[in-house]
Formats: sequence, C-alpha cells, structure tokens
Amino acid sequence: MRRSVLIALPAGLMVLGAAACGGGGNQGTTPTVIANTATPTTARGSATTASPSAPGAVQIPPGAAEIDQQNLAFTKDNVTVKSGEKVYFKSRDDALHTIDVNGVNLSGIMHKGDVFVWTAGAPGTYKITCDFHPQMHATITVQ
Repeated sequence: MRRSVLIALPAGLMVLGAAACGGGGNQGTTPTVIANTATPTTARGSATTASPSAPGAVQIPPGAAEIDQQNLAFTKDNVTVKSGEKVYFKSRDDALHTIDVNGVNLSGIMHKGDVFVWTAGAPGTYKITCDFHPQMHATITVQ
C-alpha cells in the first residue's frame, strides 16, 4: 500500500503542475475579440482586435489614422490624433505581431489580416512597439 501512495503522489503533482502551466500548447495565445462588442478600457484608451473572417470584422474607414505592420516594421513612424479618435493597426505580415502601447500589450497576438483598433485616451505621447520585433517603433501623439 505504501508503495502505491508514493507512485500516485508524483503522478498527481505532475497533473497539478500541467494545469498550473495552462495545459498543452496554448500559452501566450489570446482569444480574438470581435468588433462591435464591449472593449476593455484602460488609462491608455480602449481597444478592439478582430480577425478579417470574424462576424462584424473591423472595416477601416477612408482617411482614418492607420499604422500597418508590414515587412517587420510599422508603416508610419508618427501619427497625430485627437483624444477619442481611433487608430487602426492592420497586420499585413505572415509573422505574428503585437501592439504594445507604452509597454503594455493591448492587442494580444495578431495574425496576418487582423485589425487592432485603439481609441486614443488622454493627450500625450504614446510609444508603440511589438513584443516579437524590437526594431518596430512608432509614436502616436494625442492632442
């Protein structure tokens, strides 16, 4: 009896360890938020990410502030918007990307074709980076 307890204990700990780590292979992934649903609000503004095939996918309006991710770079280095205005980020790369605003990942992981919409918060300067590609930098100035 004592021997079976010793064998069962490590097996049980392995199961608990796997559960604590999130199980198999999904670490670092985040669910895609569909446009036109409630969006998280932060001190940095609010955000929505949508896949192009998702119902209610984001359409970028003509003339809107847009920064694309292409060739492992942001297509614009500097964008100026007013508080409350939306900035659209579209991933045109096969590579995975993120949109970090002042060091905080707000977009989750973006795939090719995904659109991330950030609503500018308080006036100021916001640094935009990508977790995966440290050479990617942009600045959004909110007036």
